[in-house]
Amino acid sequence: MAEQESEIVVEFKANPIQKRFIESRPKIDRTQEADIFNSRLGEGKSTALVMCPLYHTMQMPDVPGGCTWAIVRDTFENLQKSTMKEFFRWFPDGVAGTYHAGKKEWTWGLEGVRGTVIFVGMDDKADAIKVQSIPLAGFCIDEVSPMAGGAGVDRAVFTTLMSRLRQPGCRYYVGKLAQNNPDESHWSYKEFIDPGGPGRNNFQTAEPENLAHLPPTYYDDVARLYVGQQDKLNRFLRGKFGHVQEGMPVTPGWNDSSHLASRLLPIKRTPLHLLWDFGGTPCCIFTQVSPLGHWNILDAFILENAGVVQLIHDLVKPRLIERYPGFYWDHTGDPAGVSKEPSDSRNSAVKAIKDLLGGIWRPGPVTIDARTLPLNAVLGRLLGDGLGVVQVDRDSAKPVWHALRGGWHYDVHHGGVRAPLPKKDIHSHPGDCMGYGAAMLFPQGRPRGTKPERPALQPKVATFFRGHGSVILSKLPKHGDPIETIPTRRLP
Repeated sequence: MAEQESEIVVEFKANPIQKRFIESRPKIDRTQEADIFNSRLGEGKSTALVMCPLYHTMQMPDVPGGCTWAIVRDTFENLQKSTMKEFFRWFPDGVAGTYHAGKKEWTWGLEGVRGTVIFVGMDDKADAIKVQSIPLAGFCIDEVSPMAGGAGVDRAVFTTLMSRLRQPGCRYYVGKLAQNNPDESHWSYKEFIDPGGPGRNNFQTAEPENLAHLPPTYYDDVARLYVGQQDKLNRFLRGKFGHVQEGMPVTPGWNDSSHLASRLLPIKRTPLHLLWDFGGTPCCIFTQVSPLGHWNILDAFILENAGVVQLIHDLVKPRLIERYPGFYWDHTGDPAGVSKEPSDSRNSAVKAIKDLLGGIWRPGPVTIDARTLPLNAVLGRLLGDGLGVVQVDRDSAKPVWHALRGGWHYDVHHGGVRAPLPKKDIHSHPGDCMGYGAAMLFPQGRPRGTKPERPALQPKVATFFRGHGSVILSKLPKHGDPIETIPTRRLP
């Protein structure tokens, strides 16, 4: 592809993956799609990204006023230092067009190309508001997921930009994203890879395709730079998805080979222990202690920007009906769950759990050490089969092992000083749940000596299950027994 302007010719020879990424567009006109370029270092993803606004603008020369694109990054400083520097390397200011610094806007000056590109750093509220108010033909987001310690770009930014793809006169709309391979827990992995979805396209190579444009020892130098740092070697050298370690892990005893399992099945006539964390990102984990002594982590659910009632209705109740008919369960979790809601003193998170699910509530410990010490102790134990006591289902409990392998972490400040508490993020909620559960079920890393008490199904849950099987009392209450200790069960 060549761009001409009077005396100059800028020649760009795309490698195969760059070509596929740049030229990708929706197959049906007037639709919106998004493409992501995931790669190791040195594949030319930033170059491919800045070529997208020009290529797609050239495909729609009849749009009134020309196509409007936005190029976005986490901060305007990072945008200037890297993405804009790459943009102006290919499209010199005053030659291929004009950059208006005050407006942070580029106007194309190439023959037959009409349109603008807006540069947006998401740390600048004025920039963000500007993008929210302008209909776009397309957008680019550079470095979507962070390197360790970086910020990255929030999913809400991507969602907002997708909603702005509606500039009048365009035949189609497309978002273009580029990054080094992200952590599997990052939103971009979920959006484009697993589970992905229609109109979400991933571009990635198995082997390097840009070697002709790199120094001969480039990847050897990268390997030496990150020696001993497997997470960075996998991401930056091998082009693999995987864990990106930040700070200091809360559970250094986690080991994929010892603690990950596939297709764990619930054990009948064995109680379920549901572990809870609350707040604006509630989490619930389904666990059992097997007769052999394994702590099986069967399911994990987390819901962002929601409450515990939504989590129960949307995810927890349907799973109990589908997978655990006839099981007993109890609850352990954040002791703050008994606090009354400011808007209605009659309500609390624990009250919602009891009302909607039934079962006995046992509050977990308050201090972080009282949670992390037993959790790390039980993670360090193996049974006679050579497997860890803790067994986490790889597919059904992803939030748990993503947290325990290092996502749940302490920030490390200048001078190597560790923060007193783990960082609050998407990983801290399943991490806290597991800490509450370990403190209750495995104090000092070993199971309690007594048989777990059979939990109760509250009358409202009995009503909820009606229609899926009969519900009866499994024993008569003794005089003075509180109602929540009356266990119930479903008839087969």
